[in-house]
Amino acid sequence: MIRFRTILLMLVLSLPLSGFAQDVTRPAFADLQQRHAAPLLLDVRTPAEYGDGHIAGALNVPVDEVAARHGVLGVPRDREVVVYCKSGKRAARARDTLQSLGYTNVHLLEGSVDAWRADGRPLVRERPSP
Repeated sequence: MIRFRTILLMLVLSLPLSGFAQDVTRPAFADLQQRHAAPLLLDVRTPAEYGDGHIAGALNVPVDEVAARHGVLGVPRDREVVVYCKSGKRAARARDTLQSLGYTNVHLLEGSVDAWRADGRPLVRERPSP
């Protein structure tokens, strides 16, 4: 019985951990941005929230539209995608949706945009045309 448990434990530990993927830290993502090596960044907030300030290079697809509009991401399903929102709840929903659509390398930005802003990191603001 002990041998069976050991084998079972080894099998479980060898399974892919995509469902338990680590968040991408803000410093690590900022470093990737500076080196022009950042993965696709997806902002799943509303267009108004996005316009009030978003992380440079982010693509805006509101969380409720991710399933219908995932084709606009324009990346293979195994490419890394980092998702953020205001605090992380919508980003987690979007990650789950993308994973259910076959995206295999989806991560959350640790702390989302609230933490990015609290760090004093820059945000891009959209200005309405006069």
